Amino acid sequence: MSTKGQALARPWWLLPPGRMHPSWWIGIGTVVIWLHYAAGPSAQFLVLYVIPVIVAAWYSGRQTALALALAVPLAHVIFLITLWTPPESLPLAIARTLLRGGIIVLIAFWFARLSQHERDLERYVQRLEGLLAICAFCKGIRNSAGEWEPLEMYIETRSAAEFSHGLCPSCCRLHYPEFDLDNERSRVGQ
Repeated sequence: MSTKGQALARPWWLLPPGRMHPSWWIGIGTVVIWLHYAAGPSAQFLVLYVIPVIVAAWYSGRQTALALALAVPLAHVIFLITLWTPPESLPLAIARTLLRGGIIVLIAFWFARLSQHERDLERYVQRLEGLLAICAFCKGIRNSAGEWEPLEMYIETRSAAEFSHGLCPSCCRLHYPEFDLDNERSRVGQ
């Protein structure tokens, strides 16, 4: 691998790329809520659900992660109100649950944004790196479908670059010898 490729290598600490259908998180969320219920009102299990929220944000996006991040504290509050006798006052237990849930919602936003940034960066790098088949005569580029596109169109559709056309002095002398570029420059400058 080249030095440039090594410098841009994926960090070891990032989750592997991929996508996961959001419907999987309904089952995972149900399991997390059931484990939370089984742990009881005094267990600090609520914070451990940050791991599935992070994985949901990475593989399924912001909406799925937010749904999971909000479902568990909401279930906890419902359990406190209807099924459990909290070890402390009910308003304090609800406030702590909502505070933890709020922090985990922020983590969900952060990881979903990081995941989207990583995907956008990957698409950008794939678009700009690699070998391009280019015609030696017309300078057309073979795209991924195997069709030949003009160089300008290929670059304009894959970047923010725009083109204007002109002639360099050597091409002007070669293709238009009757046009005296030096005389033209001095005439335009007057």
